[in-house]
Amino acid sequence: MEKPDRERIFAKLDEMTRYVEELKEMLPEEEEYLQNLIKRRACEKTIEAAIESLIDVSAMIVSAQRFGLPASEESILDILVERKVLNKGSGERLKDMKGFRNILIHRYAHVDDEIVYQNLTEYLDDFYDFRKAIESYLEKQKS
Repeated sequence: MEKPDRERIFAKLDEMTRYVEELKEMLPEEEEYLQNLIKRRACEKTIEAAIESLIDVSAMIVSAQRFGLPASEESILDILVERKVLNKGSGERLKDMKGFRNILIHRYAHVDDEIVYQNLTEYLDDFYDFRKAIESYLEKQKS
C-alpha cells in the first residue's frame, strides 16, 4: 500500500478514535441520558461520526488494496472479512453497528432511547478492536 493511502487511513483512524473518546467523555449515566434531549442528540451524532469514519477506513482499504468494487457499505465489511483484514465476529458486530447508524440517521419508526443507550455503551470497544485489526493488517502489508 502506498504511503499516502496509509497516511489517510491512519488520519481517519485517529478521527474515529477521537470521536469515541469524545463520546466516552460526554456520555452521562443512563437516567440523565434518557431525560436530556441535548445530550442524547450529541451522543447520537458523535457515534454516527465515529461509525462513518470506520466505514471510510474500510472503504479506503478495499480501494487501496484493489479488493474489488463493493456492492454496498455492508459488503465493504464482508470483503474485509473475506480478505482476513477482520475476523468474522468483528465483521458481524461492525455490520450491526452500521445498521444502528442507519436507524439513528433515518429515524426508522420510533427510536428506543434505552436501546440506543445500551448500544452506545456496548459498541465502544469494537472501535478499538477495529483499529487494532487495521493497524495489524497495515503492519503486515509493510513487510
